Amino acid sequence: MIAPRTALVVTSLFGVAAALLVGIGENLVQFVVGGDYADPSYAYFGVIEPGRQTVGHFLSVLAAPLYLVGYWHLCRMLEPANRFWARVLFFIGAYAFVVGAAWMGGRVYLALVVHQIQDRGTDLSLLLQQMAEHNEPLVNVLRIAIVVISVIWVSLVLTGRSRYPKAMALANPAFILGGVFALYFLVPAVGVYVLPSAMNVTHGIIFSLSAYFAWRSDQGRTVK
Repeated sequence: MIAPRTALVVTSLFGVAAALLVGIGENLVQFVVGGDYADPSYAYFGVIEPGRQTVGHFLSVLAAPLYLVGYWHLCRMLEPANRFWARVLFFIGAYAFVVGAAWMGGRVYLALVVHQIQDRGTDLSLLLQQMAEHNEPLVNVLRIAIVVISVIWVSLVLTGRSRYPKAMALANPAFILGGVFALYFLVPAVGVYVLPSAMNVTHGIIFSLSAYFAWRSDQGRTVK
């Protein structure tokens, strides 16, 4: 049987892998230096080589389920504070990232339509708009979930009974995500590289910190 602390460390590494692989995949699909990510015509997709986007699509979508293991890890780290709310956090996170994976999977189809419009002059603007209307709202589920998760996170960590020190309350998703956006506006030369995969950068930081505290956790405090 795997020791509780070892299990916590291993599951945290699944979360780190999810954030890293999905982040790389997302950047391959949509990262462009100076890209206007608010452009309703998605013109930035058209300057990216389609083969790169294909690799990014499969990498991000196939790696996304690892987030479920990562969130289960966070649940286990928070359970000593309150088992019910820790599991609520897991189910909200798991649900949100499943929906987020569906959103991520739809990005490449928008890109393919943009390439058809730009390369062949085909008038597919209405199709692009309709696809966007069905795909973009999905990411809002993830954004709302992050706010709810952050509230639960802070509440549980500040009890002092979780496997985290109270200072870890600052490492909640909403706060770190806000920091990523602040970096983009304050230091754009750096922020431009992290903004397109801001959610993955955020979770990469959280899972990495959690891996450290899991490794340092008291072996006598077992998880049931």
